[in-house]
Amino acid sequence: MIILCIATTTISSFATSIKESTCPADFWSSQKQEYEKHLDVTQQPCDDFYEYACGNWRAPYQLRMLEAGDTLTAIKAANKHLLIQYFEAYDEKEQNDTTKSIVNFYKSCLDNRTWKAKATEEQRIQYYVEILQSLTVEWPILTEDFASRNETYDWIRVAGEVRRFGVQAFMKVLVQPNWQLAQQLIFYMMPPNFEWLKLRPSDSTYNEESVFLYQRYIKLLMMDLGVKVRRANQIALEVIDFEKQLLSLVTNDQSVILREPQTLESLSREMPLIDFRNYFSSLLQDFELPRDWSQQILIVSDYLFLKKLANFLNHTNGDITGKYVLVQFLIHFEFHLHDEDTYTRQKMDCLQLVNDFLPDELSYLYLQLQYGNSESFLKQSETHLKQIFQNLKSQFEKMLNSSVVFERDNQTRLLSLQKLKDMYLIIPKIEIGQPSSDEAPAKLLPMLSDNYDSNLINLWKLKIQRELSVYVERLTKKNLESFYLDVLKSFGYTYGPLDVNAYYRLKKNAIELPIGLLRAPLYDKCLKPAKLYGSFVYIVAHELIHGFDYDGLNYDAAGSVTNGWGVKAIIKYGVRSNCYLNERYKNDALTINENIADSEGLRLALETLLDHEMSSSFEVDDLKLFFLSFAQTWCGSSGVKTSNSIHAAHKERVNNVVGNFMEFSDIYKCRSGSRMHPEEKCRIW
Repeated sequence: MIILCIATTTISSFATSIKESTCPADFWSSQKQEYEKHLDVTQQPCDDFYEYACGNWRAPYQLRMLEAGDTLTAIKAANKHLLIQYFEAYDEKEQNDTTKSIVNFYKSCLDNRTWKAKATEEQRIQYYVEILQSLTVEWPILTEDFASRNETYDWIRVAGEVRRFGVQAFMKVLVQPNWQLAQQLIFYMMPPNFEWLKLRPSDSTYNEESVFLYQRYIKLLMMDLGVKVRRANQIALEVIDFEKQLLSLVTNDQSVILREPQTLESLSREMPLIDFRNYFSSLLQDFELPRDWSQQILIVSDYLFLKKLANFLNHTNGDITGKYVLVQFLIHFEFHLHDEDTYTRQKMDCLQLVNDFLPDELSYLYLQLQYGNSESFLKQSETHLKQIFQNLKSQFEKMLNSSVVFERDNQTRLLSLQKLKDMYLIIPKIEIGQPSSDEAPAKLLPMLSDNYDSNLINLWKLKIQRELSVYVERLTKKNLESFYLDVLKSFGYTYGPLDVNAYYRLKKNAIELPIGLLRAPLYDKCLKPAKLYGSFVYIVAHELIHGFDYDGLNYDAAGSVTNGWGVKAIIKYGVRSNCYLNERYKNDALTINENIADSEGLRLALETLLDHEMSSSFEVDDLKLFFLSFAQTWCGSSGVKTSNSIHAAHKERVNNVVGNFMEFSDIYKCRSGSRMHPEEKCRIW
């Protein structure tokens, strides 16, 4: 959700007019020409529908340069291209402070990475040093004879201090909804990700290549601090060895997230070796806390890891713990990490940083560029999207009421209907001007300068402050029930125009629609209903079905973990979903939830189309268009290895889904037993 308080402005040379209520005369003919050129008519749709629909799909060169590999990444690349063009032709005289701040951050990032920044390397690293020394004056490397004095290092306080800048040292501390009560925010204390020690975040451990790259990077950072080459290499080896020992403390016990939350005071009593109050005092020092805050803060912790961590650090020299934190601080801001990247890569990375740190502001700018009037577009779209979502819910309600899954378990049917009723759609919104009430202050945007390092540190700190402020506000609220409902809808993920997908959030029981998704060829009010429902509405329906897949059925209408489903309904559901484990599906156990959402979601989109969008203009070929639109949502390659992915490859997911539809076989006249008309057709609802 985008909540942005800024003054209106005109972006003259890039703005296009917002679509009027009547669509341009040539709109559909141009869209039709676009999707028809992707077809490979030499292929038989009943033998391989994916190749028939996508055989001639290829992203334009300028989008391929921006990492367009399939339909969704091509849309993302088009959004990138629009914004980068604007930044490169930016006229400072025309724009307001918000636009200037966005452009300043982007340009300072690009100048820094292409060696055009005004600051020297010594000045740049000194900025980070000054921040570190403001946290504590005693640092190894930065403080002479630190090691020889054998100083004790207050690692827990320093860890809390650097967490204010987003640095996760020794342990990862997150604010997230309580797994037991989704409307409640709590702290989770887990092992760190060790993302620099390992080659990929998904890897369970390090390897020779990852250690080599990490060692080289630390060595370069130390040399930037003025350390001689040989000693810099020795420090790198010490830090890596220390981090390997930290990694060895991790038990990979995923059940930690299901443990009972406890108060900070309770955790402190149970584990006196770690001064948790010291950590949170440092972390929350920018806020005014109630007197009993240690009794109110709730924590779910990896208790075993924290206990091992305390014992390990209490027997570790302060010199190495200090070096570890110093390194983590510098690599968190990726100092000098991207110096060898291509210029195009640099531009994309800098734009991604703007998207990550200023998603609301960038979304506003994007809408101005794309549609000319962001408020008009969002107002028109909101009405349209709400109607689509309501139609989907009404149709799925019919499907739940008629499903054999609940024929002997009406209580589970009622629970499912309540969950569907309470499910909501989070639609992007922009508020222009002043806050709506005295209790809703405007979101402060710092005026960003041409100093990239200063900008990055300030934005990280602002991001963490905003996150923590929501939690601290909860500590002082008396009417927690209404507060939780308001917070739950807006807390968590924030999206910008480079986010091109939809997301079902189990703990919110909500579907989030990023602004980047709302554009052709997926979404436009002027698209034919069959085209719109086969692509965009299918994506929304896919997410809705996730609320009722093998993960979703464990969460109730409020987003809390529950065991609400009855045994009879679970057995029936299992029998009907077993079809998604047949030989047509590779990695079936891993991909089953996505396969269910794909097929059942397209079924829901089709039945909603037929029940709510049928008109005198509906033609038989519109059904072909519906299935073509679905297939072309997955043209191209995602570039993700499918061996350990929860999603099947694009070709497999398209062909398996249409193979479950008798309507597809009928409209394309597929003979029984052909690849796209298998005997067994999967359907749960």
